[in-house]
Amino acid sequence: MRINVLAGGPKENRPDDLFQQPGEWVGADRGAYFLMEAGIHPLFAVGDFDSLSEKERLELADYQRNRGFESYPARKDYTDTALAVQYAMKAGADEIVLYGATGGRLDHELSNLTIPLLPGFAGLVGRFSIVDAQNTITYVDHSHNAVKRLPGHHYLGFMPLGIVDNFSIIDAEYPLTLKENSGIMYSSNEFVGELVHVSIERGIVLATQSTDRRY
Repeated sequence: MRINVLAGGPKENRPDDLFQQPGEWVGADRGAYFLMEAGIHPLFAVGDFDSLSEKERLELADYQRNRGFESYPARKDYTDTALAVQYAMKAGADEIVLYGATGGRLDHELSNLTIPLLPGFAGLVGRFSIVDAQNTITYVDHSHNAVKRLPGHHYLGFMPLGIVDNFSIIDAEYPLTLKENSGIMYSSNEFVGELVHVSIERGIVLATQSTDRRY
């Protein structure tokens, strides 16, 4: 089952076909309100809803009265977006696609990019991606060691997250072998074939496929 998660990031960063995506939906904070505005009933709406007015919050709670709605305090262990991803995991999703996660506050964006490192989020690699109008972000590790070329994306990048041992990019245009951990973003690589393989002894590496913005 595919579950899409919509966070409250800027509308201009969304793919044009956002609401035509297959699968069920979960809304995080204002993302749940955006789904309501689009006429979509998410499986679950979760967050502290501090981005909504009290009128909007009550309107959303009523809209979700026959589906899930859970309001958290502002002081909590996980962000609203992480809670929404966690719900999708518990619902048994084998594919989780996060939208609305980029382009707003930088602290929010960075926390979204590092969700697979959170305690209790093991098993996301291989079934979790983040998508916006220009980028698709996936993750690789020892068990998930290939990145498949996506249509419309020209550039490929890799960034080790946390502790990563013996990371190699094997069959891209620009191979790399990294013996020691580094948080550097290795950007502007390219596919040679349909797959790029990597080797990782330990840890998680973020993989980006990107295209230039058209003006």
